[in-house]
Amino acid sequence: GFSAHEGRSLTHLYKPSIMAALQVNALFKKAAPAPAKKAAPAKKGLFGAKPAPAKKAAPAKKAAPVKKAAPAKTKVVKKAAPVKKSSGKPSQAGGDLAKWYGKNRRFYLPSGLLDPATDVPSYMDGTLAGDYGFDPLKLGADGKINDYRAAEVIHARWAMLAIPGIVIPEALGIPGGVWTETGKVFLDGEAGRPEILQNPIIFAGIQIALFAAVEGYRSGKVAPPEGFVPGKGKFSGSDFAGLDPINPGGPLDFFNVASTPEDLAILKVKEIKNGRLAMIAMLGVFVQGLTTGEGPAANWGKHVADPFGYNFVTISAIERTPVL
Repeated sequence: GFSAHEGRSLTHLYKPSIMAALQVNALFKKAAPAPAKKAAPAKKGLFGAKPAPAKKAAPAKKAAPVKKAAPAKTKVVKKAAPVKKSSGKPSQAGGDLAKWYGKNRRFYLPSGLLDPATDVPSYMDGTLAGDYGFDPLKLGADGKINDYRAAEVIHARWAMLAIPGIVIPEALGIPGGVWTETGKVFLDGEAGRPEILQNPIIFAGIQIALFAAVEGYRSGKVAPPEGFVPGKGKFSGSDFAGLDPINPGGPLDFFNVASTPEDLAILKVKEIKNGRLAMIAMLGVFVQGLTTGEGPAANWGKHVADPFGYNFVTISAIERTPVL
């Protein structure tokens, strides 16, 4: 064997060679490729190994249809309704126009008792509403028939306002409602209203001011004012130019009841017929008031309660004391 001293000497002698050999061996280990891993054996089923079925590719989703863009909404600007013009034919409201106007209109007497060619004045040619050919006093012979017509329409309108204004307050029992006592009740301060609301001087002044303006507009002496009508908007005085001063229509036709000339012509007939009836009714109110001293509502109530005991015959009957 070798002594310890000799062993150390040999170690020092071969140490560089050993280190070089170790380094070369390490280099070869790094360059060698790693062994490939074996694939795991397929698991055997009950009847032997079966290859796993290949998954089918999922079907491609169909692209969603493209929505068409909604057409842009355009604001429709409503145009003002045009004024209806006469079609030359009578409208539905004016289907009976020939009955009230023209040569073939109705007269105040049947055709067998009246000859239009000789018994009807020439100035009553059927152009005015309600022209029945009746003018026994020949008032229109002076050429002012249109002025008389204006006066008749104004009185007719007042009568149509007066009849409900007389009957309704009396029927409701309002103080001063009986027209024969209205003035006395107001002058004596018995109406139950504040002093300013029953002062006749104040009311007379208000009426004079209002009627002066209205008559000035109607006669053309004062220019019509500007104004506003709900549903129609503003209007000016020039809107009344060329219109009939008695039946102007236009801005004053609030509900468009006379939208065509035919409709206006028929409404004129209805107005004058109702107005004439109202004027006759006012005459009856005056006569009843002078005869009975009561209002029309009281007279009507007594007549309905006893038709045969309370009428114009029994009221006007003179009580006589039998003489033997």
